[in-house]
Amino acid sequence: MPPKELRGNSRAYWAQKIAPKRAFQDETIIKIREINPGFMGKIKILYKAYYAGKPIDIDNLITGMKYAQDCLQLEGIIDDDTPDNVISVSVEYQRVKTMKEVKLVMEVSKT
Repeated sequence: MPPKELRGNSRAYWAQKIAPKRAFQDETIIKIREINPGFMGKIKILYKAYYAGKPIDIDNLITGMKYAQDCLQLEGIIDDDTPDNVISVSVEYQRVKTMKEVKLVMEVSKT
């Protein structure tokens, strides 16, 4: 899941967001490089949220994933993250039994 400081309903000041943003982007870039998808052009993004307890609102989840989505451009997977290149963004929720199973998967596919 995106760090709470980066979500849409966060009350954190911009300075409080710097460290979580960098750590989140570093983690995302490592995962992208492990997969090494290469340039994809136009894409669709599907976020699969596995949650226990109360789920994150869709708008807060998508806002929190902005920095991960920016990594797609930084790593050369897309030219930029405008609507011309990111055709759709959607979210699916799946309840899990324990907090250990809580995670968010970002699936990126060519259109």
